[in-house]
Amino acid sequence: MKYAVIGTGLMGFPIAEKLLENHYDVIVYNRTESKIAPLFLNGASIKFSESSTQKIITAAYRQVFGRDVYDGQRLKSAENKLENGDITVREFIRALAKSDTFRNMYWSSLYVCKAIEYIHRRLLGRPTYGRKEINSYFDICAKKGFYALVDAIIDSQEYNEAFGEDTIPYERYLTPAGLSLRNTRVGSIGDKNLQVEKEVTPRFVELGTPAEVRTEPDIEFRVAQGVNKRREQSKVFKLTSTQDKQQVKLIIAAAYRQVFERDVDPYVVKSEFSSLESKLGNDEINLKEFIEGLGCSQLYVKEFYTPYPNTKVIELGTKHFLGRAPRNQVEIRKYNQILATLGIKGFISAMVNSAEYIEMFGEDTVPYRRFPTLPAANFPNTERLYNQLTKQNDDLVIPSFEPVAIADRS
Repeated sequence: MKYAVIGTGLMGFPIAEKLLENHYDVIVYNRTESKIAPLFLNGASIKFSESSTQKIITAAYRQVFGRDVYDGQRLKSAENKLENGDITVREFIRALAKSDTFRNMYWSSLYVCKAIEYIHRRLLGRPTYGRKEINSYFDICAKKGFYALVDAIIDSQEYNEAFGEDTIPYERYLTPAGLSLRNTRVGSIGDKNLQVEKEVTPRFVELGTPAEVRTEPDIEFRVAQGVNKRREQSKVFKLTSTQDKQQVKLIIAAAYRQVFERDVDPYVVKSEFSSLESKLGNDEINLKEFIEGLGCSQLYVKEFYTPYPNTKVIELGTKHFLGRAPRNQVEIRKYNQILATLGIKGFISAMVNSAEYIEMFGEDTVPYRRFPTLPAANFPNTERLYNQLTKQNDDLVIPSFEPVAIADRS
């Protein structure tokens, strides 16, 4: 059996000498010829190749750091001690693991559990088995710190049995995923000089990046652009003549927005609405009758009557046709009775033909939001009703019954 001794320092020389005394074939590696001359006289094979020792050192760096290190990061003192046999491979690994470079890579920038996983894999060649093992190392880190963790791993029984004093740790229990990492991890043992493609910023992102520094008022102004959830209306739409077809179209669009809370697309406007628009343009009906026709349409019944209870229907109806919220419980009970007896069409007709509607809008004005500023009657309820999105909010602004406190009978 042949034995190889790397370095003839304080430990390597006696080991080689003892092996030679027991008539074993010994190969001694060392840089300095004078230090191994006595062993040569006793029959040892001498190897002065520095590259063989450097291969071991390079492999140790790659295992511990996961890559080749820069010349300024190498531990020259520890390398010389290993080459001279003053320290074993285990102690060399310990020195690398306690270096500032290793600490910065696998400790300082990571949280403790992740650092334990990385260090454990580097020094023992396998991932941690589970929470129990991590907890034991975590306890060491919490009480004694980073260097105690390195000592605990290298001085463990598992390290001694798997690698001993003269073996560089290697990846054990290698899985297909771990094997693929060898070929994809930059700077690893299996690095195949893979080219990392440079990420290119998409052109639309580049063009959308503001070149100037925007102030907060400017940002708020840009955010407020477009249509928000509350449609502020400062213009009153009044039909003065049906001869101006452009004005008629404008009035019709305003009526759709008031009654349906949105623009009505042409494909939605079927024969029912087309007939109403034609009659309005030909002076067969006035604007008030046109508004009433929209309220009695199948679209309005589908959007604002079928999905809601009567109280909500009344709130939406007064909003669309009277421009306000219900005044009080008396008005709600009144319209609730009309809904129960005459249905949705009777309810719409009662509002459109009411004295309030005639006084406020007449026969030629599209209903609009009233009470836009304080002080005004019924302002809070109207404000709340107009500020909520109909399709996303089923809350009642004015409940049908006021809550009654339950008396304490104890």
